[in-house]
Amino acid sequence: MVYIIIELLESGLTPDDIIRDYYPQITKDDIKQCLHYVASLIKDQEYIPFKEAAQH
Repeated sequence: MVYIIIELLESGLTPDDIIRDYYPQITKDDIKQCLHYVASLIKDQEYIPFKEAAQH
């Protein structure tokens, strides 16, 4: 379910939108935990700025 929440946020929905329209059983804290989980997964990944990546 984490990827669904991230995709909904990426599409422009707010946490309130997600809770109201899709998942009334979750809380804003649940959404924060999704973001925390994803951040922990990518924290140690190599960072390539978008501008530099486009030049490759």
